Amino acid sequence: MPKLIDKSARERLIGEAAWRVVVRDGITSLSVRNVALEAGIAAGSLRYVFPTQEVLRVYVLDLVRQRVLDRIVAIEPSVSPRETVENYFSQLLPLDAERRVEMEVFLSVGVLALTDPVLQPAYDRAHQDLRAGCFKFLELLTVDSKYGGLDPAVETARTHAVIDGLALHLIRQPKNEDTNWAARELSRHLDCLAMEGR
Repeated sequence: MPKLIDKSARERLIGEAAWRVVVRDGITSLSVRNVALEAGIAAGSLRYVFPTQEVLRVYVLDLVRQRVLDRIVAIEPSVSPRETVENYFSQLLPLDAERRVEMEVFLSVGVLALTDPVLQPAYDRAHQDLRAGCFKFLELLTVDSKYGGLDPAVETARTHAVIDGLALHLIRQPKNEDTNWAARELSRHLDCLAMEGR
């Protein structure tokens, strides 16, 4: 069992080093040599964990997905379903430095999935997880009488598009610029869903 834990920790160390390379130097710098240097390990050690650059890229995308999921699972549900759902959705937006790094990495590596058949399934998994998450979160809202007429199956696609759009706008703005506007827009979207559900 300790070997499994060590392997998992080593994967994460390398994955996060890869993130730093991508954010600092761009996707074209995501090489075994650069990531090994950033992680402080020998290139041979990196290749032992990630035999090819493609396998490393897949892990980098999956690590973003896993970190977002870990944050959502760690949220204690509130008495108010609306507050809980808003907290869940906010984890999908780059509202702070940590989430911005995740989104920058996801977008940078995700672009490669358009032409990389090895990477495409990881990108598709993340996209499908986000859509499924939107549906589940909207389902939670229907517990609140204000959202009694809400149909999650109908509103999932629009909510997914709102989240994606807000995330892209946040990434385009300067790093030190205020992100509260996006949190307000998320809140307004949820308000609109309550009104439309009547």
